[in-house]
Amino acid sequence: MPFMMVKVNQKISKQQRTQLKAGLGRAISFVPGKSEDVLMVGIEDQYDLYLRGDDREVLAYVSVAIYGTPNHEGYVELNLAMTKLFYQVLHIQPENLFIDYEDIKVWGTSGYFIDEQGVHVPDELGGAQTD
Repeated sequence: MPFMMVKVNQKISKQQRTQLKAGLGRAISFVPGKSEDVLMVGIEDQYDLYLRGDDREVLAYVSVAIYGTPNHEGYVELNLAMTKLFYQVLHIQPENLFIDYEDIKVWGTSGYFIDEQGVHVPDELGGAQTD
């Protein structure tokens, strides 16, 4: 499951949030095997962000965490799509958008532990087998 956490230092409307969420859903599809169907997005507006000691510029910081993409396929296209999206929706200049990428090697959901070997099912959920 990819996760994108967006922090911007301006107030954004419900419509802008919806546009960002939908645009990020389209952008993640540049990464093979990823889509909006598996994407989680967090959006935090009015976040205190300073660049060169100044908070007067409209800024955004996006943290992107993706599991299972060690070769970073599609990241160039993803990065460009996000840059365009933030300019179109929030008028954030490309030089004021900062994107951080994290490779998730292991994660868990619904009680399951997932790594390169597969899905590990706890005994309580039917056994400690690997799929």
